[in-house]
Amino acid sequence: MTTRKHALHLLIAILFVASVGLASTRLPRLASGGAIQKDDARAREIFVSIVPVLEHPRCLNCHANGDFPRQGDDNHVHTQNVRRGLDGKGKFGEKCSACHQEQNVAGLNMPPGAPNWHLPPANMPMIWEGKTPGQICRQIKDPKQNNGKSVAQIVEHVTSDKLVMWGWNPGEGRTLPPMGHEEFARKFQEWASAGAACPQ
Repeated sequence: MTTRKHALHLLIAILFVASVGLASTRLPRLASGGAIQKDDARAREIFVSIVPVLEHPRCLNCHANGDFPRQGDDNHVHTQNVRRGLDGKGKFGEKCSACHQEQNVAGLNMPPGAPNWHLPPANMPMIWEGKTPGQICRQIKDPKQNNGKSVAQIVEHVTSDKLVMWGWNPGEGRTLPPMGHEEFARKFQEWASAGAACPQ
């Protein structure tokens, strides 16, 4: 009788521990520790609200059609006829780092700069030009096109990557995106926290 009672208590304890474990893993968490509360309609709405930043020249000049970067607010072809190259850092002797240093060169329309200046690599060019918000979203989320990043790593990328952040400190003579970086990063976080659904 005592053995049965002991076994029953042990079984109850095991079930309790298992239920606590399941409850704590029910909601996935982002890198920042925030729980995901899935709301597809909200996530889609948030993503659409950040698309004007992604389509602004500060982003689109490196995410445009073709195998070359663009320049200026009119997205003209890079004056020096630079090409992407396999790693996105230029081809032959025309490497991005030849002109683009780790910070902007002072002066009107002088070469901009940030650490690790480059285009996306040739095997995943991350082109957004001419794409719908849904297509851009699915591309950003696709590990085969985003260098294997999870949604949490995408949020980290847009929040802290110095090359992304350059868009809000582009140097004299260049316009800023239509939303501040802090708001942009917060909206990306909210999109992820709502489940990271993409618009149609």
